[in-house]
Amino acid sequence: MTSSEKTFEDNLPKWMWLWLPIILVLILLVTGLVLPGQVYSDWIGNERTGILETSHAIIPAISFLLALRIIFHPKVPTFSFLWFWILLAALGSFYMSGEEASWGQHWFQWDTSDEWSKINDQGETNFHNTSSWLDQKPRTILEIGIILGGIILPFIFLRKPSLRNHPYAIIVPTLVLLPTAIIAETTRMTERLFAALDVPFRFFQRASEVQELFFALFVLYYLIMILKRVKRLN
Repeated sequence: MTSSEKTFEDNLPKWMWLWLPIILVLILLVTGLVLPGQVYSDWIGNERTGILETSHAIIPAISFLLALRIIFHPKVPTFSFLWFWILLAALGSFYMSGEEASWGQHWFQWDTSDEWSKINDQGETNFHNTSSWLDQKPRTILEIGIILGGIILPFIFLRKPSLRNHPYAIIVPTLVLLPTAIIAETTRMTERLFAALDVPFRFFQRASEVQELFFALFVLYYLIMILKRVKRLN
């Protein structure tokens, strides 16, 4: 094995990158199809305290801490390309975690001021319900990044291993993130397909929330991989 291959050897445990995403999506699929709608809504899909919504806050919070660890790692030069890239991931993770919990409102149940309720679609103390620029557009950017970084680029690098010698190749994932990326895309894709065909059936209840879970998992796995790579740098 060459030094370049060692640098990009990604040793995430198989249960993490393969079996956990598969098990999670199967659980959400089965519970969504089998459980009565109200039971699913109360325990899993609840907008404030459901398992999905809570995971959307907790997983990015872990990602934020991981990103900080990379940023302050002695092998990552301050203001370098990698430093700025991970800083972007840190800010994004912090924003997603805070927004999904409405910065604590979902847990501590404080009231939203009348002024903020007028500009917030759901009357919550968050920003993403005030403008598509703070919600749908960042989500679209993340989705495009997952398609490129989790599906397309890993296959290109697999066919052209020499690309791993490029200085910026350290930020390109390998195929171990493929299962999470594919699940993230197909969960919402099925909903869009049925909607386009005007079919009332849905595989997942609140597929967009299911997709967000795998978006968050993708970022978490990605940062774990980057941290492992940074530790192996000379």
